[in-house]
Amino acid sequence: MEMYDVVLSGYYGFKNSGDDAILMAIINSLKMYKPDIKINVLSMNPKETRKVYGVDSVNRFNIFAVYKVIKNTKLFINGGGSLLQDITSTRSLLYYLTTIRLALKLKKKVMLYANGIGPINIKSNEKRVRDIANQVDLITLREEASLKELQRLKVDKPPILVTADPALTLKPVSDVRVDEILKDEGIRFHNPIVGISVRSWEQQSKYSEVIARVADYIYDIYHAEVLFIPMHFPHDLKVIKDIASKMKHKPHILQKKYSVPEILGVIKNTDLLIGMRLHALIYAATLSVPVIGLAYEAKVEGFLNYIGQVSAGDIANIDFETLCKIIDDIWPNRDSIRKQLETVIGQLKEKALENARLAVQLLDEN
Repeated sequence: MEMYDVVLSGYYGFKNSGDDAILMAIINSLKMYKPDIKINVLSMNPKETRKVYGVDSVNRFNIFAVYKVIKNTKLFINGGGSLLQDITSTRSLLYYLTTIRLALKLKKKVMLYANGIGPINIKSNEKRVRDIANQVDLITLREEASLKELQRLKVDKPPILVTADPALTLKPVSDVRVDEILKDEGIRFHNPIVGISVRSWEQQSKYSEVIARVADYIYDIYHAEVLFIPMHFPHDLKVIKDIASKMKHKPHILQKKYSVPEILGVIKNTDLLIGMRLHALIYAATLSVPVIGLAYEAKVEGFLNYIGQVSAGDIANIDFETLCKIIDDIWPNRDSIRKQLETVIGQLKEKALENARLAVQLLDEN
């Protein structure tokens, strides 16, 4: 069995652009600091992961394969993303805690890499996370809100640093490739562009109605074109089409699955991004595109607070007038917001790379 420097565990191989971005960024950053690094990824789709990222991969649910690769690695990385939370399910949380526990039992170095922690709402899960997280070698977090959650859980034994989301280090494709994508999709822009990223969630019928009205407002008041961008393909298309069916003006919709750099390239051409999906907001902020967050989970508010940008509040209580007022405030100030984002994100990119430097430092200590 081949020996690996790193085994990476996360929500990989599920065709979610945000998690694909995290994986791509972690691999790129680790290779920057250690070009010959040997990586194995626990993935839902090992064949695709091997092909796209040029690393070894095993099925995350193949217990024997997972045991083998962890036994034959020097460092186990849990990250990034919101893996240690129970809002998705306790079963999901238990999967990640079990793989961490296995690595600890096999006496491997363990790092939580740019994690988003919580929310953890069930008492028994709080104890599980506290017991396991206090045994790892290093924890880095993607924002301050996660640090507060760890403090609440009384996780205080390993070194803990607030860094930044790995995806902040990624770069978009060329404008030529973006033009090819838009031409292939039959999309031509003649006016400013507002990107919108949505997902299915509780009270969807209510927020779909509001977002449809807001999209029409953007068209009527600012003569801007609306582009819906699915981040989790094809899951997001259903809610996008539901919103589009409620609009007076026909929006543009990306109908195909694209790579992370391709989606970054498309978002780079927008003038404003309104997003539920966290990584749609991260992509936009990385490219200095003004953002408005629609918070379906605490992680969205946490990121926006971290970069000093605006949230329209909880998606369950989204209000047409409130969202329109936020757009009215931001639209004439887009240039100054872009400059502000350039400064903030420049600093956060350095912090995002710090995750990889620390991981390689753990390897060197081995």
